[in-house]
Amino acid sequence: ARRLVALNDEAVSTFKRPELTGTVRFGTPDDYADRFLPEILARFARTHPLVTVDVDCLNTSVLFERTKRGEMDLALVTFGCNVQTDEPMRREPLVWVTSARHSTHLLEVMPLAISHAGCEWRSIVLAALEKTGRKYRVAYASPNSNAVNAAVQSGLAVGAVPEMCVRPGMRVLTEKDGFPSLGSFEIGMVRKPGRSSSAVDALARHVGESLGNLAPGMIAAE
Repeated sequence: ARRLVALNDEAVSTFKRPELTGTVRFGTPDDYADRFLPEILARFARTHPLVTVDVDCLNTSVLFERTKRGEMDLALVTFGCNVQTDEPMRREPLVWVTSARHSTHLLEVMPLAISHAGCEWRSIVLAALEKTGRKYRVAYASPNSNAVNAAVQSGLAVGAVPEMCVRPGMRVLTEKDGFPSLGSFEIGMVRKPGRSSSAVDALARHVGESLGNLAPGMIAAE
């Protein structure tokens, strides 16, 4: 149903005049950019071909601060710590992942691949391991999700990713494997202070629709 509505909007927008113009400065963590940004930009280009979208892939805390300072128009962020907005868009489970071809999670001292210090997911993962008493060592730490995911997929470490970001070659670990639930977190939008432009509002709608249409684990199934 959402897709039919989106197609209708695309058809109607083709005949609308005047067309939206301008530039939107948009930010997103690279985790989310890999997952759905190509689809968003492709759809947005079809419906608003005269709007330029400048994209920066940075971590949530940087995106939040830059947007609040007016350096970006719109950013998709992970809620947590000092990052809160009044535009929540999706609640997403955080899941443990390991290589589908290796048994790294069975090592006595489990190597861990996690994000940089200050990341909400890192705090959740470390707190869960400390609570259960599981022995581990931080083998890889990077703010770049591709680096963390590569360590997991190659069997070098265990990690944690949003369920929608599970990739081919990864296997989800559950309580049956001895891994506690990591719960879920919210993803939402933050805008620069002041009144937003029609182009910014239009991109925000596209982002919201794409997030709502994502099926859990879609990447892993592809």
